[in-house]
Amino acid sequence: MEEYKSHEYRTLIRERHLDTFGHVNNAQYLVLFEEARWEMITSRGYGIEQVHARQIGTVVLECKVRFMRELKLREEITIRTRIREIRKKIIFISHELLNESGEIAAEAEFTLGCFDLRERKLITPDAIWLDALTGNGSGAR
Repeated sequence: MEEYKSHEYRTLIRERHLDTFGHVNNAQYLVLFEEARWEMITSRGYGIEQVHARQIGTVVLECKVRFMRELKLREEITIRTRIREIRKKIIFISHELLNESGEIAAEAEFTLGCFDLRERKLITPDAIWLDALTGNGSGAR
């Protein structure tokens, strides 16, 4: 199986992430993981402008999150994102969310589909999209 470059996204837990218990609300983890995916592809040259211009993006087909440690206000976190596998139109991604101490606070697995926004259907990612996902730099822009 091919090995892909991982990506790290660092951010701060802010007030908007908290619930009434004073820790990160479960739904906010999905927001944080999405931010990490956007940062990954944007840093590899395929941001929102490319999605709009080319009309090709990804859609979430499935997600699984495992919560392991509490995260609190103003805690600095790192989200490590890695493509596990690409099978035709389907992309399997894993996230590790690390707290300030470097401990895994949450893990997530996402199944994404490469999506043609004009045709409204799943498609096989082209070389440009594969570069954004894998960081291997083999496709032309």
